Amino acid sequence: MRVTAGLLPAEGPLFSAGRWLAAMGGRVPGSPYTFELGGAILHGTVAERPCPGEVFDLGHLLTADTPKLPLSAATRAARARRAAWPGCTPHLVVMLPGYECHALGPAGDDAAAVETLVSEIVVWARARGLRAVAFLYTRGPALERALGGQGFTGMPMSYSCELTPGTPLPARRAKEARRETRRLAEAGVRLRMTEIGRPVPGMVELKCGHSRKYGGSPDPAAVARRLRALCSGGALLFGAELGERLVGYGLFVPHRGTWYCVSTAMAYDLHEARHTYFATAFYEPARHAAEAGVSRLHYGHGAWRAKLSRGCRAVELPIWVLALDPELKPLIEWSARTTTLSP
Repeated sequence: MRVTAGLLPAEGPLFSAGRWLAAMGGRVPGSPYTFELGGAILHGTVAERPCPGEVFDLGHLLTADTPKLPLSAATRAARARRAAWPGCTPHLVVMLPGYECHALGPAGDDAAAVETLVSEIVVWARARGLRAVAFLYTRGPALERALGGQGFTGMPMSYSCELTPGTPLPARRAKEARRETRRLAEAGVRLRMTEIGRPVPGMVELKCGHSRKYGGSPDPAAVARRLRALCSGGALLFGAELGERLVGYGLFVPHRGTWYCVSTAMAYDLHEARHTYFATAFYEPARHAAEAGVSRLHYGHGAWRAKLSRGCRAVELPIWVLALDPELKPLIEWSARTTTLSP
């Protein structure tokens, strides 16, 4: 097995493309690696310290009652009664920094090749004294068969939401969408799509405001760097403008027939902007995508109910965990028994 320090770009979803890896560098703290064998490729990061509250933190995923995940009421109740988690670092997280795990490369769909690579990754992790290996938010039958065959414990953990352009909204929601769009027009807000190669004025400020709204402490320079990386190579900005001011946006990156929603924000302090989120993130992108013949809009994790009500479908994403330290095995098995998702 060839092991290379860093996350190397590979053909596949946007999350394995060079521009995404550049934008998201360091998103998962630790030492990143690319693993290659027999034409199959996987990406991982050695987590050396806990990151409480993050949905790539293994302890958080297995035991926390987190609002970020669509856990069932029964799972939340079980986790509320659970004794304290003893900790599991250091361990290996196998996941791209887009909260998905894909087996890539020419043999990424070959179950035998992927299983061999998974086996070698486990050997590598064990030799380095890691306490567990966790494949987070897996996609693809070859990878999931390989993990099941290697003794990993699987459990559902989240949904990724996707929209097929042209999917009709339910009558009530369609009426609401028309009303919201009309109110934006009455407030003087203009909606338009623009192809951009760099952030436009106002984007960084809106994104920082979005982060502060949800408890973050944004670094404007870091936000600007990330948006520049996301826009490089071309992106679609669905903007809401009041006069010359950008008051809301949805940023999409086209990649291999899919438009990925990679950033959204709105002016939360401005009354005229209050209907811009769904207009710029869902209604306008869906309309333009249908006209362009695009096959899929990708929205990822979070707010799954709001996304489903806008025409999306939910794709269940499991995690798979293997304890290399026997102390961790009972808790992993307990979490698998008690974890279910809310419908």
